[in-house]
Parts: sequence; structure tokens; C-alpha cells
Amino acid sequence: MAIGGLPYPVTLADDAAAAIGSAFSGAGGSAFVICDKRVRARATAIRRAIESAGVRVLGVMSLEAGEKAKRPATVERIYESLLDLGADRTCTMVAIGGGTLTDVAGFAAATYLRGIAWVAVPTTILAMADAAIGGKTGIDHPRGKNLIGAFWQPRAVVADLASLGTLPLPEWATGLAEAIKCAVIGDPPLLDAIERLPQRPDIGSWRSVIAGAAQVKANIVARDPKDAGERAALNLGHTVGHALEHARRYRVPHGHAVAVGLRAAGLISRRLGLWPPADHARMLEAIARANLPTFAARVSAGAIMDGLRHDKKRLDGKLRFVLPVRIGEVRAGIEVDRPIVRQHGVNQRPEPCEGLVVDMCDRIIGKVAAAHHERPVHLGHEKVVERRVRQHQP
Repeated sequence: MAIGGLPYPVTLADDAAAAIGSAFSGAGGSAFVICDKRVRARATAIRRAIESAGVRVLGVMSLEAGEKAKRPATVERIYESLLDLGADRTCTMVAIGGGTLTDVAGFAAATYLRGIAWVAVPTTILAMADAAIGGKTGIDHPRGKNLIGAFWQPRAVVADLASLGTLPLPEWATGLAEAIKCAVIGDPPLLDAIERLPQRPDIGSWRSVIAGAAQVKANIVARDPKDAGERAALNLGHTVGHALEHARRYRVPHGHAVAVGLRAAGLISRRLGLWPPADHARMLEAIARANLPTFAARVSAGAIMDGLRHDKKRLDGKLRFVLPVRIGEVRAGIEVDRPIVRQHGVNQRPEPCEGLVVDMCDRIIGKVAAAHHERPVHLGHEKVVERRVRQHQP
């Protein structure tokens, strides 16, 4: 399935190994593969396919992906491997993994020898629907997320749907946050499709949702490749989301942070009279049905406000938000006073006046947290009864 609109091919392939050869048609040179350790088997199949296309693979590097990989030390390690292997400007980097891996590998490609070609092979829903498309590459800084980076468009994006079978159930939900975001930005029918998704993951039914979200992003990036204007809309939910990630030292899954950020943007927009309560309730229902959180428990408002100080969208020290105005339309660059952000956009527990009946189920959450110590437990999850109550104005 092809995603159109960009000057390079974006393909949702059932098997990237069968489709990757076209990305090297007439390219010649060599290749260097970087993969997430969790998809090494898929990377092996893709490497063999690249070699079958007549391209010499210099080597394969596997990384422990995740936000912790987005740091200078990882980029330095990639540089060292490329130099040891004698990679020149004819070398193409192939990044196989989720969004954090394509971010850091793409940045290494953008800066090694002042730029070599790269191909993104996203293996998670989040990366397929968002992170691997559009040429934004980068790493984090102790003061904030994605503060160091470059625009470096890939030669091709070949999503590997076969890799989705390796994802644990929570990872499917994490990716849905970006799809919900894209639906709110510019595709109301996409939200309909998300609401119809089966609770148990099924690649066949999810394919159209991934494609829809990817197409929303591709359309916007095609019109604004360097983030000079319209592309800012894609930051919906990411202002508070990135601040939350920073406050929790990146121990919060990105999709969870975006879900919290989407609700925060909705609450601020309602406070400003821009966002209908019914649309806000519908967005929250989609988030809750995906088992995503809508507020950050045990994270102080001050910590999140501190994270906002380093937001990339600030101008002249003022906070600027992307806010929803209806399902399918947002407005970017809206200045919001800090007291409004603090009161309506940070750490406010859901209430019935948001359009839903909410039951926090604290005892159940406590038992789950105790059984899964490695899983972040600082995000508030809700059991939502999908029953509308009387709408209240902001």
C-alpha cells in the first residue's frame, strides 16, 4: 500500500524484505544496517534482500532502542562503526526499528560526511504512522526532547507490517495515540475507523488506520517540509506531552505522553471557547478505548511547567500551542498564558463535565502496578463507561 504526496516512496509492505529492493534500484554503493535488537530476525531477512538487490552490506549494528538511545553517545558509536568499515558517501544507512531508532539513525545519516542517504524501515505503529515520515531526525538533550537534530529526508520509507506481530499489546495502544492525533488534525473518517478497531490486534484491520494516519502526515509534510508553518499542526498534543516525558526522564512511553497532551490541548481549547464539548468527549473516548492515560499522576504541575520552558515552539519566551477547534481541524501558534496552561492543561483529573462518566479503579491499578514493576505506574489510567452525560460548557 503506497502513501502518496512526498518526493520519495512511502510503502506499507506486508513484508519489507520483499519490497526493500526497490529502494536501492540503481543506487549502487553499499549499505549499513542499524536495527532494534527486538527485530533482529526481521533485520536479517531485510539484509539478505538488500544483498540480493546487488548492494554490499558493510555491517549490521543492533541497538537497545528507546528514548535512552537518543543521545550523543549513540550517534558517536554509529560514527565509529561507519569509519571502521570505511563507509563513504555512496553508503546508504538502513534504519530498522521504531521511532527512536529512526530518529537517531537518521540524524547520524544527516551528519556523517555531511550527509549520506538513508532508508527508514519502521517496525512499530507509532513509527509507521508518524515518526519515520517527514525527515525529522534528532536526539534529546538533558534540557529537553529533540532539541538537537536535522531535517534529512530518507530515500524511501518501507514499513514492515510483518514486524507488528512481535509487538506486545501495550505497544499497539501506544501507536494509536499518534493516529488519534492525525484524525483530530485532518481526517474525521479516520477517527471512525479507530473507533471500529477490534480490541485484539489484527494487522488486516489496523492497516487502513496506519495508512490513514501516515497519509495525513505526508500531506502536511509535502506542503511544509521544513516546519515553516502548516507542519506545526502535527505537534498537537506534543507540547505538554514532551514536557511530561522530560519531567519523567523519558520513562513514559511516547504514546502515553501524547495522549495526556491531547487531553491537555483539548482542555485549554475548551477554556478558550474553541473546542466543542462533544468533540472533546469523543476524543477522550477514543483515547480511553485504546487504554491510554489522560493525566499524569504523581508528576507535579511545576515539573511539567518547567519542561515547557524548553519547548521548541516558544517564541519570545511565550508558550504557543496547537489547539483543536473541531474533529478534523486545528489551529497552530496560539499563545496561551501560563496560568491557563497550569490550571487547565496540567495534571487535572478527568471529571464528568468533560462528557464522560469516569471511574479511576485505583485498587485495580495498584494490583497491576505491583505485578509489573518495570512498567511505568506514574500515569493515571481510567476505566471509562462509554455513556454520554449532560454536556457542560467550559
